[in-house]
Amino acid sequence: MGKHGTMRLTLLPTILLLPFLIIMAACAGGGDQEETILIEDAEAVALRIGDVPSDFLEVEGSAMHVTNAESCAGAQGDERDECLSSLEEWGRLDGYQVEYAAIDSQAYLTGVYRIFGAVSLYRDQEGAAEAYRVGSDRLQEELRQLDDAASVEISTVGEESLAFVTLDNQTIGTRDVPISLHVVDFRRGNVLMRIGVTTPTALASVDDAVALAQRLDDRILQAAGRISPTAGPTATP
Repeated sequence: MGKHGTMRLTLLPTILLLPFLIIMAACAGGGDQEETILIEDAEAVALRIGDVPSDFLEVEGSAMHVTNAESCAGAQGDERDECLSSLEEWGRLDGYQVEYAAIDSQAYLTGVYRIFGAVSLYRDQEGAAEAYRVGSDRLQEELRQLDDAASVEISTVGEESLAFVTLDNQTIGTRDVPISLHVVDFRRGNVLMRIGVTTPTALASVDDAVALAQRLDDRILQAAGRISPTAGPTATP
């Protein structure tokens, strides 16, 4: 999408992972309290080709690990130093992101045509929760200052979540098509997750992003042994 990359870069730099999966559970205190979810390999819980429609392909070059330095690359000078210091303080370990797009070049006329996913892992739940709080506060402040973006109400995904939409126009040939990017951010344990779904505005709904976010939340819980894997569709509708 014309400005899709730009919009993605404006999203908080604290949302981004690592590959191969080891789950570690640590007691959170008393015997009746649940064990803390600690995921050490984010790629194993990240967005996959099987999560998106069958007529989607991975965008070349989009799948990558994102270090703290790369996560803060958009900031300059003192702001970059502050960003790096914050990520270190919160215990961010690594990041991973990937994007998928519809094969059909006309898909932007019929529904979802681009899907983005990013994961950040933190050393512990407390660091992830603080990163989420600070990032969410900053994002809400940005949204209040923008005319083409707004918060969207959703049922909670994970332990805490938020959603928003940004509006844009994409020029295809001689056509100017209004498009919407719906984004869901959520936290589960030491994992921060972001899902972004791009759709023509006339057909846009936050439900597609929420469904993917819930799917990935279930994957985290399955990886941690909280719920049993269940058979289900291999892709979103």
